[in-house]
Amino acid sequence: MFKRETVKAFSVVAIILSVIGLLISILGTFLLTQSGSTLAFIVGMISWAFLVWASIIGYKLCSSYKLYEEEYKKVGIRIYLIIIAFVLFFFAGLIIGFALSVILLGALWGLKRNYDEWEYNNTPYVPEPNETIENSDSATSSPGID
Repeated sequence: MFKRETVKAFSVVAIILSVIGLLISILGTFLLTQSGSTLAFIVGMISWAFLVWASIIGYKLCSSYKLYEEEYKKVGIRIYLIIIAFVLFFFAGLIIGFALSVILLGALWGLKRNYDEWEYNNTPYVPEPNETIENSDSATSSPGID
């Protein structure tokens, strides 16, 4: 259930469902421009845009990063919550959907950011063949001696 390929497949499902939710909100905004519920559809569009973004981040985490099994579980739970949010969005209302989308986006973005920083900090510096590494002691050496 939390294997790399399973979470990756469900992240694709989450992307598709989030795009469907976004399209429904966009269509609702254009079709109901005269009614007072336009703001609700705009909030819905923002929520679904966040969920699309979170789903894409989840997909990138599963496809581009080498994670441990427990990290796949963290990503998988959030991806499954996005899929559940698709169902809850129609029954629970906009405020819960908006709050859930912001929380899920923040959680997945935080995971990705942590992995990006860890990967960046652990990448060894390899100089180019024609590049020389300057010694920091050369600035403190006595003049005239090279």
